[in-house]
Amino acid sequence: MKQQLFQLVFLGLLAAQVFSEHYELDILTGAKFGDGTKKVFEATLICANGNVKFGALNNNIVWKAYRGRSENYQAATENKMGKVKCVEIKAKDDDMWMVKSITVTAGSEKTYIYNTDGSFLTSDRGDGKDVMQFCKQGDSTYGLVIKTANKNWAGTGVNKMDVGVMLSKRNTKTGGNLQNTFVRGKTDHFILRDLKKFGNSKNGMPDCVTLTVRESDAWLIDEITVIQGKNSRVFKNKDNVWLVSNSSKGQSELRICYN
Repeated sequence: MKQQLFQLVFLGLLAAQVFSEHYELDILTGAKFGDGTKKVFEATLICANGNVKFGALNNNIVWKAYRGRSENYQAATENKMGKVKCVEIKAKDDDMWMVKSITVTAGSEKTYIYNTDGSFLTSDRGDGKDVMQFCKQGDSTYGLVIKTANKNWAGTGVNKMDVGVMLSKRNTKTGGNLQNTFVRGKTDHFILRDLKKFGNSKNGMPDCVTLTVRESDAWLIDEITVIQGKNSRVFKNKDNVWLVSNSSKGQSELRICYN
């Protein structure tokens, strides 16, 4: 009995040595109805020293009834693969679904990657893309403080809303995605990590902020504060533009520039 127990422990230690590096993907699906899937897809983590193949994955929890939910997938390799660069996802079915962001865990380090393309994943190229690469943009972190207007119907209701955020300055653009329920008169705080920096300074600031929505529920913001290190800039919605996918009620994209 003791010998069998020793053998099991030895095999466990041997397996741990063979697969010494642990990797995880936390894939957040879009919040809009129909953004999820129950179909199989393939995922590959692209690193500086090689790739980590997660293989065919069955997204059996994140489906149309569970929009805006994150699903975890795991893999292991014998050697360290170096810095995380991209995640490639290949659709195996024509069921359209939307990736909003991916958190990659490599050992104790996390990398944050966003879908800035806005395309759907599907094997039907007429409706989206059958292969997409989502890549790390940089090493900078930005804080966002969004204040929703204190007016009737200014909030977004009970359902989460996807908000695309693009920060820009001259020829540099970088951004990510938020998912939240915005309440009238409330201020919400967010952090976007692993984005590009602006200029040579670590605390460089963007000149413009662009928000994009896909929902028909209209939303009115007062202002957005962008924070980078000790610096901050306030971008005010001076024209009181409503964000909404229905063009008769407002605009699906709002661009605000500093001063």
